[in-house]
Amino acid sequence: MPADLFSQHLPARRPLYNMKLSKFTSFLFILIVSNLAIATEVRLGNGDILNGKVIEDEDGNITLIHPTLGKLALPFAKVIKPEEKPAVQIVEKPVDRGLLMTGLLKDWERSFEAGVKGSEGNSRNMNINAGLRFKFEDERKRWDVTMLYLRSEDEGEKSQDEFFARFNRDFLIPGASHFYFTEGRYDFDDFQDWDYRLNFGAGIGNEFVKTDDWQLNGRAGIGARKDFGGEDSEWVPEAVLGIESNWAIAERQSLEFRNSLYPSLKEVGEFRNITTLNFKVGLAQLNGMDLKIGLINEHHSDASAGTDKNDFKYLLSLVVGI
Repeated sequence: MPADLFSQHLPARRPLYNMKLSKFTSFLFILIVSNLAIATEVRLGNGDILNGKVIEDEDGNITLIHPTLGKLALPFAKVIKPEEKPAVQIVEKPVDRGLLMTGLLKDWERSFEAGVKGSEGNSRNMNINAGLRFKFEDERKRWDVTMLYLRSEDEGEKSQDEFFARFNRDFLIPGASHFYFTEGRYDFDDFQDWDYRLNFGAGIGNEFVKTDDWQLNGRAGIGARKDFGGEDSEWVPEAVLGIESNWAIAERQSLEFRNSLYPSLKEVGEFRNITTLNFKVGLAQLNGMDLKIGLINEHHSDASAGTDKNDFKYLLSLVVGI
């Protein structure tokens, strides 16, 4: 081949050769970097953790290849060494053997509360309260059963002697916010003109808010009440209107509010209203025991002569699981 013809072709081939060399060099660099990079965890300055491949680590300035975000320059970051990772602790849930190890009410939330207050000296008085509560919930049903006994003595004379037992049974619908409910309550009060009282109700409710920390429910329905041993011994039809809130403020701290309004469907303008507020806090010194501050007010617009329309009670109790 003539020299002039060779010289004409030589300049045309050199750029193609350089381009192929450049691509090969880049491919070789990426291959070497990928093989040398270390798949690991990197903690950022704010505590967040990223997973990827570290290709550079110099005095807290880290270059990371992230599978989604790509190449990242991370100042003030730190590679987490295996020995720095927190050990995984597996905590086994204790086996529930039921109420007092009898197998009854297994997997229910069960608690007993008691409070005592008294004095001796210029005056003698004694106040006691004791109660039980059982709760259960799964995707189709919810139970809430409460029992409370209250007794007081002033100068050796009984001034309070009452007991009530209440239940709520909710029929839940998976995936729906509304539910159906039934409820009932038994009351005994030695200082009323009746011996004991029964009331029942049923209706529909709605879960307005349901999160891990807060639940807010509303209820509406119809029911009936009957006083035994009093002047009025007939069944009285009532509407049922209720709202309840349960707020888990923090670990072992909760605030519960419940209000139930029972307008009479027999006498216009007559109604009963029961309000309950409970604040419970765990005691660090007494593992598994809580302190409960409770407020209860019962308003009866048709209260018997000689009795107040409002019956207000405040309770200070220790609560323990059983």
